Amino acid sequence: MRIARQTPQELVVVSGTRWVSAICAAAALVTLYFEITRHLPKGYLFLPGFFLLFALIMDLRKTFTFDAMQRMVRWKGRTVFKAESGEIPFDDIVDIGTQVTHASSGARGGDVPIYRLTIITPRATIPMAYAYNGQNDGYSTLRGQILDFVKPGQQRRPPS
Repeated sequence: MRIARQTPQELVVVSGTRWVSAICAAAALVTLYFEITRHLPKGYLFLPGFFLLFALIMDLRKTFTFDAMQRMVRWKGRTVFKAESGEIPFDDIVDIGTQVTHASSGARGGDVPIYRLTIITPRATIPMAYAYNGQNDGYSTLRGQILDFVKPGQQRRPPS
């Protein structure tokens, strides 16, 4: 998750895993090239197809546009199977929080906490990303920048 653009009137925050998708697509092209140039049987197209499938699955993106003039945040998200969008007035934003979940670490046999930012309103909690990040305090600076833009001059409390 990163700030894509910031002006006094607008803050655009983008999160996505297109880089993973690009790597998978490149791997699909490379393996397809080698299979075609080596004239391998048709059954060997499984590997490029597998990489292409992961390229499609990992093409995730969410964009949040904070508009200071209209005091509204507009967001849109896209995955391979769905698109979603919404609007939230600045006055409805209670906080920018950090959502925590746990992932199994397999080899070590324990759970590892992973995080993502959320917009907290009285009616709902909207995740600001489809993917999670493994850094404990990785979003604190970004969270502060968003809160300063949405609620300038307000005292901030630690992330929830």
